[in-house]
Amino acid sequence: MGTTAPVVITPSSEGCLSPAPDPYKSMMHFTHVLTIPLYLTAIYALINNCPKTLKEYRKYLLWHTLGNLLFELYISLFMLPVTYLPYPVFRGAGFLKYLDISGLIQFYLLVICLIHTGLSILEMFKYRFNSTISDDTLNKKVLNYIVMFFWVIVIIIPVFCFATLPRCHPKQDHYKQDLYDKNPGISIHVLCNTVVTAPPLIDPVFTPLMTLIMMAMLLAATIIPQTFLTIWKKLDQLSKHLSKKTIQLQKMLLTSLFIQAVIHGVMLGAPLIGFIYAVVFVLPYNYIAYMLLLLISFHGSFSTIAMIAFTKPIREGVKSLFQSLFPFLILSEPRTEKIMVVTSTTSASTKQRDSIFMSNKNSFLSV
Repeated sequence: MGTTAPVVITPSSEGCLSPAPDPYKSMMHFTHVLTIPLYLTAIYALINNCPKTLKEYRKYLLWHTLGNLLFELYISLFMLPVTYLPYPVFRGAGFLKYLDISGLIQFYLLVICLIHTGLSILEMFKYRFNSTISDDTLNKKVLNYIVMFFWVIVIIIPVFCFATLPRCHPKQDHYKQDLYDKNPGISIHVLCNTVVTAPPLIDPVFTPLMTLIMMAMLLAATIIPQTFLTIWKKLDQLSKHLSKKTIQLQKMLLTSLFIQAVIHGVMLGAPLIGFIYAVVFVLPYNYIAYMLLLLISFHGSFSTIAMIAFTKPIREGVKSLFQSLFPFLILSEPRTEKIMVVTSTTSASTKQRDSIFMSNKNSFLSV
């Protein structure tokens, strides 16, 4: 009597192409009506309205802003991850699903985007540090080593991830099939090629990868506040030798950068912690996962808003752009008249003086 072959269950192509649920999908897609003009405005201001004092630094700001834009477009349009909690599973429901790009590759690209964000922030802190502190201090050496470490990670992670794909793809198929067999109520969508599931913690690829990412994030979280305080202290010391305007400009740029770093730290750190928690323990609610994914997606938009709001030259550039695009929204300023009043006194102790006064008929203030 022959043995029966095991039944192989495969999901339908229509099921694997099913869209992400609303309102999550709508928020990920239609929020770009606001965020893309925001990015384009910031980029235009950096290129055309940035003062000469920021000529070199604006290259870093442009790099960071473009990176934020590409990150946001990737996760919200091309990847658009869908969760199946309490199971540690992502399914790519974005444009890449039509190309049947594996979920593992989509996840690896997301990891590269995360590391790139941390690298660009550290490079900007390094630039601010070097422009303020010329001495070869221990902090300067440590910062340079950490930035070099990040560069190594940025190179190692893609090489490591894609070099292990021949091993990891069959393993992913095994893990997904095992997950489906052991959980009768789970969606058949977890078997799609566009799905990635968390492997066991002892996996020889997953564990080193997550360890490397966590190490990089912890180093950044440690060095950024230390660098900020060191630069601020140095600026206070230089205030005795440099003009007040120069010190204010340097502190403004440093404060803006630190606020951007905090935004990235919170909006990327919280989802990363949530992801690790879901893998190690159990995260039962999908709505929490979607809130965390929204944080990841739009962290760059909030960072760009902070850059504009707290960096006066860029803010003035954006204001100038809006004034040129929408002149009808600008309130007409009251006309001013220059009135020259010449007064003379004939006193032995004083000389004749001319005074020029600016009067405004519609204002109580005199200039």
